[in-house]
Amino acid sequence: MRLWLLHPIAVHLPVALLLTGFAFHARALWKGDGEWTAPASRWLLWLGTAGAWAALGLGLLAERTAPHVPSAWEVLGEHETLAYWTCGVFSAVSAAAVWSARKGEAGPRWGRAALAVLWLAGLGLLVATAEHGGRLVFDHNMGTAASAE
Repeated sequence: MRLWLLHPIAVHLPVALLLTGFAFHARALWKGDGEWTAPASRWLLWLGTAGAWAALGLGLLAERTAPHVPSAWEVLGEHETLAYWTCGVFSAVSAAAVWSARKGEAGPRWGRAALAVLWLAGLGLLVATAEHGGRLVFDHNMGTAASAE
């Protein structure tokens, strides 16, 4: 099986999970009704982070095996760097979410706000990573039948 072909499928799951997780986190922070939204946010964060690492691994396989387009190499390098940063930041957000959950109501409110800022930084990186991936496909035909010609 050519596992690198799963990269385009795998990238969409963490995007959906992480965006939804942030929406739940923001609602819990804004409304103060985190009874179910805060745990849901954490689970979406953890699953989305794991999915992002899986997408990165599949992307590294794709980089080594898919036909390359010389004009796309710079964008590919930036895409890979952004993917590492995205996974790293969301790993930090995941660790901070564990700390915040352990502190619970005893934790400072600024800690939850700081967690939201980390979420936003991660989402910014996620969007930039996705934009570069889109450029690889739509501007350079990377990973498409046209790139093999």
